[in-house]
Amino acid sequence: MVNLEVTNEELLKEATEYLVSQNTGFLATSGSAGLRVSPVTIFLNDETNIFMHCYGGDKMTNLRENSEACLLVIEENLALEPGLYQGVQVFGEAKEIPQESETYQKAEIWCPYTHKNQMTMLEFRPKSMVVVDYPEGEKRKRSLELELKEGQ
Repeated sequence: MVNLEVTNEELLKEATEYLVSQNTGFLATSGSAGLRVSPVTIFLNDETNIFMHCYGGDKMTNLRENSEACLLVIEENLALEPGLYQGVQVFGEAKEIPQESETYQKAEIWCPYTHKNQMTMLEFRPKSMVVVDYPEGEKRKRSLELELKEGQ
């Protein structure tokens, strides 16, 4: 039996370490453009904010109307059976960061990859996370509620 007992701090650290080790996620949005799931390139700052580069499109139409979104970051692991994925699902709010803003310039410091200038940057502020993994072959699904800091 796998021990499910971890503190929120330990789970947040585990989720953050996992997200830092990845660079691709799938962003789900909804709005007048319909339900969308779009691939995005991700990176984190030194807190728990997640930044993404993407091209515009329907997800941007949706986010301008409804900032609520879900980001799924999974690891392809061919050793697992089909249909079994490990990763982190993050629920929160996403918004576009204008290129001329101070936030954009600060975020670029954390960006570990080169990208085209015409790409849009999004800031994703997590409210909750679900971490799924399979230690010792047994599924483990753990949830974490996050508190947004003042001014966020």
